[in-house]
Amino acid sequence: MHAQQYESFLTLAEADPSALEDRIDTANALAILAHAGEIAVLLVPPGSPEDRFGRAMLSKERARQYPGAGVHDSELMARALRRSFSDGSPRLVIGARIPPGMQGAARRFRGTDLPQPGEQGGASPGVHHLEHAPSLEAWFNDPPDLAALLNEAHELFARVAVWEPDQGPFGYGAKRGALILAYAKLCRIGLWPARIRADLVAKMEAERLVSERAGDPDAMRALAEIALGVGNRIARQSGRFLTCLGGVEL
Repeated sequence: MHAQQYESFLTLAEADPSALEDRIDTANALAILAHAGEIAVLLVPPGSPEDRFGRAMLSKERARQYPGAGVHDSELMARALRRSFSDGSPRLVIGARIPPGMQGAARRFRGTDLPQPGEQGGASPGVHHLEHAPSLEAWFNDPPDLAALLNEAHELFARVAVWEPDQGPFGYGAKRGALILAYAKLCRIGLWPARIRADLVAKMEAERLVSERAGDPDAMRALAEIALGVGNRIARQSGRFLTCLGGVEL
């Protein structure tokens, strides 16, 4: 849904760039939200038939988009989607008959059946519409503490290192869960542009971690690289953000 709102913003900007140039942070917020949603779908194991269907829809749509019109490197996207394809996603054909019971999930995926702002209460993730630009901009200008997120990721990786395979299914589940949470932290660090030196240090360390942890699932590492790319593109828009530390460009 946020991806559709972002595309709507770009369409409006092409029609009248001067009218929307002061709303660039609306686009930045929607870009982060859209990518965060897609990364979550691909990173977190599906817990229901609807989740599996949603992942399959996203995987097929992105696989059809790349190579070609996508903004990310084609090989990087292929790596991010590889785990999704391993669970049977390729059997889903976009445009074919929707499986029984999945009609609601299909409408939500296409953005035709989504809750309006305020309908969810506190129990569900928020839905942000283009018309609420001031709220989106306020959210974008209240970024998370990237250094704190990095510390949390380090703690989770430390836990992963001490769990042994012979601890049984619960140990495996705990290790896998900690790894997913650690990469979720790295992805969040990646998506946000650096505003202060500590942010840039955190992003560089996140990039180093992803590069050095070659034994982790490649799809997770690819998702973190995609997130880092998104944050870097946002940062290069404006002098408000940092992209270079000690002569080293992020």
